[in-house]
Amino acid sequence: MRVAYLSPCWPHDLVANGVATYVDGVRRGLEARGHESWVLTERLGEGLGDGRERVLCSAGGGRSLPDRVVGRVAGSFSRYLGIQRSLGDRIVRTLESIEASGEGGFDLVEIEETFGVGAVVRRRLPRPVVVRLHGPHGLVGPALGHRKDKEFWVRCAAEYAAIRGAAGVSSPSAFALDFVRRFYRLELPEAEVIPNPVAFPETPWTDAAAEPDTILFVGRFDRVKGADVLLDAFSRLVERRPTAQLVFVGPDVGLIREGATLSLDDYLARFVSKPARERITLTGSLGQSEIEGYRRRAAVTVVTSRYETFPMVGLEAIAMGSPLVASRAGGLQELIEHDRTGLCYAPEDAQALAEAVEALLADPGRAATLGAEARRVGRARYHEDSVAAAMEAFYERTRARYPGTCT
Repeated sequence: MRVAYLSPCWPHDLVANGVATYVDGVRRGLEARGHESWVLTERLGEGLGDGRERVLCSAGGGRSLPDRVVGRVAGSFSRYLGIQRSLGDRIVRTLESIEASGEGGFDLVEIEETFGVGAVVRRRLPRPVVVRLHGPHGLVGPALGHRKDKEFWVRCAAEYAAIRGAAGVSSPSAFALDFVRRFYRLELPEAEVIPNPVAFPETPWTDAAAEPDTILFVGRFDRVKGADVLLDAFSRLVERRPTAQLVFVGPDVGLIREGATLSLDDYLARFVSKPARERITLTGSLGQSEIEGYRRRAAVTVVTSRYETFPMVGLEAIAMGSPLVASRAGGLQELIEHDRTGLCYAPEDAQALAEAVEALLADPGRAATLGAEARRVGRARYHEDSVAAAMEAFYERTRARYPGTCT
């Protein structure tokens, strides 16, 4: 089987991106089972890869006059539709160029639901197009603080068309799939829940190597990742535990609060106490190996999101056996069993978050037990081998339902 994936960047750790990390894990698992996979991307690191990566064709080139006219009209009505048309066209032309070069045809193309790009590809490419739910805008938009204006509903409508017409739909969590079914009033009887894969390090986290009172957060500074809840909780924690320190790993993309978008520096200055600010280390974006080093040194990892389809940062902590505190948000509820594989708290409850973190900092033995159990349970569910087997079977069922599949 020959599968093409769309990834925002490549290799997966070129920038912090959950979709790219997912693609990396699935590719490894499938290729170990004898399948071939390609990556289409807008950002490709120089001198990297195995030769089965392609930067998307440039915008505009090779399009017919009717296609250009339709694209301009769509873009004038909505910038999201403009993105959908342009990106979909570039994907199709890139796939066609690979096939025309004699590399062979693709059996299946997998694209995330964002902007509804899959609908454009499906209409123009005689191949089964699978939609993978990574972050439906009906969930992510409100979590980011976006208004439900015309652009919001246009983007949701575009995603609806892509999901409804897909040859197959998969989701890493039952939560995200159930939401899509309700929000779009789609039955999707053939859709399947298949978790994201993760690599399990040979050497797990140990309390002996961890630095006492050190907390790790990996994620964007924005509303979805709950960075404001994290900083509020940390300010409260420092009042009770002055030795606590927070390592904040991730980019500053701005956080919407009361209609204004604040930078991380602005937010710290306005809403975080001076004693707490002095205990925070900001690293910006880091590569996976550097993040792994911080995770081994952290006494606790926290995931504070308002919404998650299926967070890779939580999954990576589980794979290492790092003690985890996470919100009961979206797919996180399926990832962690409270007081067995981690501690959970209600989303946006900064006081509950501070108390859960303090409980593990004060009891390293309990923290280590939770981390070890999370790693044990997670190995059976999320290892790349088991996820690849489930994905392989899903792809084969999808191909069997689709007429004219490549062989």
